[in-house]
Amino acid sequence: MKCLKNICWGIAVLFLWSCDNASTSSGKLIDYVPENPVVVFKISNASGGKTGFETLQRDITTNSLLSAFKSTNPYSFLSEKTAFLKYISTSQPSLFCINTPTDSTTVFTFLTKDVPGLFVTDSIKNKTIETLHYNKLAMQRITIDDQITFAAVKDSVFIASSSQFVLQQILEGKTEKDPLFKKIAAIKNTSELTALISNKNTPISDSVRVNFASWTALDLELFPDAVTATGVAIARDTVPQLLSVFEGLVPRQNDLAQIIPTEASGALSFTYNDASLLFDNLQKFRGKTASDSILDPLFESVNEVGLIQLAAGKAIALKSIDPILTEESILKYVSEKSSFREVDIKTFSEPTLFTTTFAPLIQKTTPAFVFQLENFFVFTETESAAETIITAFKNNSCLSKMNFFEEASTHLSTSSSLLIYKMNSTVPEVLSGFFNATSASQIDNISLKNYPFAAIQFSYDRDFAHVNLVCKEITTRTQSPGGISQQFNLLLDSKLLSEPQLFSNHRTRGQDVVVQDITNKLYLISESGKILWTKNILSPIVGSVHEIDLLRNGKKQLAFTTKNAFHVIDRNGKPVGPFPIKFNDPVTQPLAVFDYDNNRKYRFAITQGKNVLLYDSQGKIVKGFTFKKAASALVLPPEHIRMGNKDYVVIAEENGTLHILNRVGSSRIAISKKFQFSDLPIAEEGSDFVVITKANTKESISQSGKITSQKLNVSNNYYFKVSGSTKVTLDDNMLRINGALAELPFGMYTPPKIFTVNRNTYISVTEIQENKVYIYSKAGKLLQGFPVYGASSIDMGNTSGSGNSAFVVKGADKEVIVYTLQ
Repeated sequence: MKCLKNICWGIAVLFLWSCDNASTSSGKLIDYVPENPVVVFKISNASGGKTGFETLQRDITTNSLLSAFKSTNPYSFLSEKTAFLKYISTSQPSLFCINTPTDSTTVFTFLTKDVPGLFVTDSIKNKTIETLHYNKLAMQRITIDDQITFAAVKDSVFIASSSQFVLQQILEGKTEKDPLFKKIAAIKNTSELTALISNKNTPISDSVRVNFASWTALDLELFPDAVTATGVAIARDTVPQLLSVFEGLVPRQNDLAQIIPTEASGALSFTYNDASLLFDNLQKFRGKTASDSILDPLFESVNEVGLIQLAAGKAIALKSIDPILTEESILKYVSEKSSFREVDIKTFSEPTLFTTTFAPLIQKTTPAFVFQLENFFVFTETESAAETIITAFKNNSCLSKMNFFEEASTHLSTSSSLLIYKMNSTVPEVLSGFFNATSASQIDNISLKNYPFAAIQFSYDRDFAHVNLVCKEITTRTQSPGGISQQFNLLLDSKLLSEPQLFSNHRTRGQDVVVQDITNKLYLISESGKILWTKNILSPIVGSVHEIDLLRNGKKQLAFTTKNAFHVIDRNGKPVGPFPIKFNDPVTQPLAVFDYDNNRKYRFAITQGKNVLLYDSQGKIVKGFTFKKAASALVLPPEHIRMGNKDYVVIAEENGTLHILNRVGSSRIAISKKFQFSDLPIAEEGSDFVVITKANTKESISQSGKITSQKLNVSNNYYFKVSGSTKVTLDDNMLRINGALAELPFGMYTPPKIFTVNRNTYISVTEIQENKVYIYSKAGKLLQGFPVYGASSIDMGNTSGSGNSAFVVKGADKEVIVYTLQ
């Protein structure tokens, strides 16, 4: 809104003023403000050994937000390098006024007391000073380095303006006479920098302009990484002004940020404790009587209404104080539509309800869908907008979850009558309203990527409103939690059959996605969400897909088994000869891939009941592998474990026999004990092999064959995972990472996974009832931004170019989601 514009511009250009409390007596600075200013800045007296003017210039140059505008005409006019102003030297209070007499003209006027040494011209080169006369009034036209300023002194007040006409008007006594302007200017200031802002023609949203208030006074604080402000706003009693619609209402807590996606361009929240009173006040503002329309009972169970602006369309949110009552009030307007990420989205049949009730706070929006997120009922123009909000909410990527929002909120009240957010690309737009077309276009083109967020709030109190403003820079410390973002989500033609996996792309050095659906179609999907190819595999993949480099040239292939075949497919979806290898007997365990010396001379172990077939990279049976058949069916896929300089092949039988073999299939460690194998694979812990049995016994086997048994006091939902120096256990909701306990919410969890990506170790689990993915660091700390939405175990890797970490997870039945971490 324009308040925000003015502020942020005060933010972004400046010159301020501070005068002693205004009066009507001659010689007061406030009496020489030109008519109809859009903003007046006050610069205080000297402080810290410097003049107020010098202090302001120092603050401007060190503020990272204002410095972004140094290439624009307004900044050039006001900076210390400006030809005229850089020769001003005063410790007196000063005023700086901005007027826009026409759409194409911006005028700057500077006022201060005329004191000795204020403007010394003797040493100025390239200057011309001419005396002009107009209706017996004298002024000077000062040209320095081709820049022209008009100046005069009246009643000991020094007046300088970029417009001869405006200076003439001031000298003739045509100045700002509004008593409310004088009243708000008389309020005692607590800051070296204060802005008086006209609110008579204020855009609320989407260029809808209203008479919002008369004047706002803000004490501004310029920090190197932020601009903050506090102050008051005054509305006129005799003229309908929007701020007055909150008269008699008690501000309530603003919670809209809980559902605002971080990619929103802006949002507006207003609160009330009496729906009927707010409705009547809005009716009066619109020039209607109470009998013109009736308040819908829906709004009696609500105390906050919000408007969210998204690329996919607008959304209106109602925060209910009684969700059951609100839902009953909505029923007559809705019908069943669809579901997205377990949230029902329904059609809404009364698109004008909100504009009829709340205009002009809400205008130009026609919601067609509605859904519920906790105590919020959200109405959107499009299904896409609904999905955007639901995705952000499920992923903890809403505004309230951002670190920069938490820090900025310390400058805001928890409750207010009206709260306005400007986000992302709209922040520069709030600065350009004070200037002509050329200057405005310069400002609009400024990138403020480190300032994606600004907020201004009004809290009505008797006959005025308290105002707070904040615009804070994002640093590496204040970035969104964990820097997590959804890279893409993609709906397939059919439900997913397998958990999606990442697959290295040697061209981009990033990760593509491979997944199979219930029609047995295999997909390869780029990291941008584009389907690169599909391939009908005829039957489900047994276990997971392995990434291999069969030709040892850096170009990867997909290796996997189905019930009756062993496949190797290149990244273009073509089979690699001599594969596939087909079988008459069914494959009963997932493919196992051994790379003994880490030299890509692979061995592929195929399990068929009791039989183990070992193939080489040419698709030939390895004749030197002597273990051909077990006494009973294998209950786990064969596994390769390397300890020190020794290789072990581990095979677990249904009858409880554990074989620990060497490379050629001969017994390396004799095991006499039988085990009740669980679904957990045989693990390596230090120099021992570990078997977790169905009876929750931990059997540790040394390389000499000694067995140590330990009864575990754990539940039946126990998982054990070791990778390198990282040991992870999960007992119901008790996750331990290298001994550090992380207590999860109660639920049903997938087995923990350990990933090492970009030299960082991550541990992940997924709660499959609430569909929440948790990722922890090796130190046992939950990463910021988690949990996020996901319905399966994840696979993790890195993205191309940026080198960030990424992970893929199943979403809804047909959905693949990829997230990135900064």
